[in-house]
Amino acid sequence: PFFIKAETYSLSKNFYLGFSLGALSPNDVKVEKSGAGVINGVSFSANIAGNFIFDNGYQVGGVLGYKLNDFFSFETDLSYTNFDYDKLELTVSGTATVGGNTFTGTDNTTYDVDGSISSFSIIFGPVFDMDVRENLEFFVGGGVGFASYSDEIKTVGGSSGLAFDEDFTDFAAKFKTGFTYSLSDQSYLQAEYGYNFVDS
Repeated sequence: PFFIKAETYSLSKNFYLGFSLGALSPNDVKVEKSGAGVINGVSFSANIAGNFIFDNGYQVGGVLGYKLNDFFSFETDLSYTNFDYDKLELTVSGTATVGGNTFTGTDNTTYDVDGSISSFSIIFGPVFDMDVRENLEFFVGGGVGFASYSDEIKTVGGSSGLAFDEDFTDFAAKFKTGFTYSLSDQSYLQAEYGYNFVDS
């Protein structure tokens, strides 16, 4: 989920341009490996499971929109997102090895993680809005597109046995809702809450 403050400017009767900055709260990610194998260049033992927990991050972006009528618009949404790993809560013990370095985890133990995830996404989709009162509108929208992101872990519990650095491009989707306040005929202030999904 994310919360964004945005400023939007009308370029013409139909076209508008917006810029945004906000906070991002990433969901935990479950990691589970049953049976020995290799993922992202990391060699895992037969069994290992737990959850990666992340720090809050930030998202900056821009939007180019076309207003079809008073209630319906179509937008192209570009954004850059960055957040850090916080901890690994291990529920099933196991080992992971990279380049001769081995991480050995213990059941029900939490380890500090040094790493980060960053991404660039482009989303296309509709936005519906309606008047709440003078100068104030409620909106809801969403769309689909793709996200190109970098996922890096340097150390887990001080060990580089679980380290990797990978780049991916995957399907992405976005839902958003919030309020738009008209500052003038050409500029608007927007408070937005939403959810980003990446099929990683």
